[in-house]
Amino acid sequence: MTKILIVYDSLRGGTKRIADLVAQMLTDSRHQVAVSKPAKVTAADLEAADFLMLGGPTYHKDLIGPMKTFLFKVADAKLEGKPGAAFSSFGWSGESLGILEDTMKNLFKMNLVVDGLKLKQTPVMAKVKAAVEPFVKQIDAAL
Repeated sequence: MTKILIVYDSLRGGTKRIADLVAQMLTDSRHQVAVSKPAKVTAADLEAADFLMLGGPTYHKDLIGPMKTFLFKVADAKLEGKPGAAFSSFGWSGESLGILEDTMKNLFKMNLVVDGLKLKQTPVMAKVKAAVEPFVKQIDAAL
């Protein structure tokens, strides 16, 4: 059983929908999944996970403050080689996925096992599920 940690923040609920659905699907695939907001997560929590996922929305072409603060707070975590993936939601532009992936690859030296998921915000859960399912299947296959 893989221990997966999903750390995310959300402005309007779009990123939360993704995080919750990813967590449910990975739990259904018999993985141990924990979901948390960034303020509650420590470097030790990241290091203890077998697989790390980070998610955040784009706000004014940037990652939102709590996620940026979190990335600085855990910059010294020993994550080199740890497998992971990123996801984001956006309303207009979608830059947060690139920021998360660049940080995970270049600062944390993680191994991103799939291309990240970038999803335009929508209240339609069927659209969210249609985008999240293939993303989770790729992750599950990589684990």
